[in-house]
Amino acid sequence: MSKVIPFNFLKTSDLIKGATYEGGIASNLSSEPISKLLPVGNQAGIRFIGTVATPRLVVLYTTLNDRDWPDELTSDKVIYFGDNKSPGKEIHDTIGNQVLRSIFHSFYLRKSYPPILLFSKGFKGFDRIFRGILAPGYEGLNEMEDLIAVWRTKEGERFQNYRAVFNILPVEIVERDTLESIIM
Repeated sequence: MSKVIPFNFLKTSDLIKGATYEGGIASNLSSEPISKLLPVGNQAGIRFIGTVATPRLVVLYTTLNDRDWPDELTSDKVIYFGDNKSPGKEIHDTIGNQVLRSIFHSFYLRKSYPPILLFSKGFKGFDRIFRGILAPGYEGLNEMEDLIAVWRTKEGERFQNYRAVFNILPVEIVERDTLESIIM
């Protein structure tokens, strides 16, 4: 059984790979735990600290059950779809997709990127599972393969979203002190 972090301990908790971070008891977004762990808000799949062009920390959230945009998770690889999931907007009209573009741009131009944390939906309510810290790209992929725009048709309209590939780093714990130094 994996470790469970109670809702009232979230603000001081380390991030432990595979641990469940409990949601609160309210039936609204005030029970969402990621926003209690980190100052990133309580909605959207792509959340961040800093600016769109230079995020200092990025959180990716997935339910792992969207049939139209099937995020995938293996032991060392993540395929993650961006935030433009409905027709009517251009690919960069969503802030989340702008952040994805910035991450990969910085990675390929400067070989740097912010810490990227992956969470998925837990087994009940607002519970969330920390899946690990990510790096852009994956072994054997080049810059034409790890962040690509894909087309979808929905409601008779074609539109684009990002498909991003990340490597899950072999880090088991992100200590609260490290998180605090990034947040400050």
